[in-house]
Amino acid sequence: MIADFVEHALRVAYVHRRDVHNLRDTDWAAPGVYVLLTDDGSGSVYVGKAVWLRARLLQHRAKPKLPWRRAVILKRDTSHGFNSAEIGYLEGRLSAELEATQDLTVIKGKADQDLTLPPHMLLSLDAILPSMLAAVRLAGLDVRRASDADDGHPATTSTSVRTNTFIPGTVADLLASGLLQAGAELHLNQGGKVGTGKVTTSGEIIVNGVAYSSPSKASAVALGLRASNGWETWHVGSLSGPKLATLRSQLPPPVEEA
Repeated sequence: MIADFVEHALRVAYVHRRDVHNLRDTDWAAPGVYVLLTDDGSGSVYVGKAVWLRARLLQHRAKPKLPWRRAVILKRDTSHGFNSAEIGYLEGRLSAELEATQDLTVIKGKADQDLTLPPHMLLSLDAILPSMLAAVRLAGLDVRRASDADDGHPATTSTSVRTNTFIPGTVADLLASGLLQAGAELHLNQGGKVGTGKVTTSGEIIVNGVAYSSPSKASAVALGLRASNGWETWHVGSLSGPKLATLRSQLPPPVEEA
């Protein structure tokens, strides 16, 4: 089966292991990323990349890395397609996203996440990940993870006593207002632990290859903690840069409904 994800010009093939040879060389002798799926209930998947997708899948059929039965194969449906650096980055991002789910065991290929690409290219590749995850979901894989929705961190007083005050505003709101730029690096340092993140065009924060919609969830992951107030711990640009909370305080007040 072939599916097209038009928004990001992705073409996806869903193929059984026994049918890999039926992939047309004219279509699939191309660079891209693939996921090998098992059907033994183990939840094991293999994520890889290849400059020649069809040839690589034939190699996996002859010398399997795991007892896979189906494959999800993703390439760019454009005249130029992906290059080797792009598929290296996407392989790492897709591996990290799948590994962050609760029920999957990811066997990775060479996930080098080529970071030599210019920042604007990384931003465009990050934007493709939702479509790639949707493609994997269509194969029957549960790619959901625990919700990290951030609905406004309660305000705290100078003595750190938590109140029930709701503070409106999201990272996406900061982007829309021009207070924050997509691609901005975020830094934190708490209790001797340091971490970094990157802001996506959709207002998520990428930490260790995984995108989080909640600054607090991203902060907790970066610090290895159960919870953290990311609005207060994330600094923009450097550890001496402004906090996300400081930028959020500059957002215009929400318009009250009549």
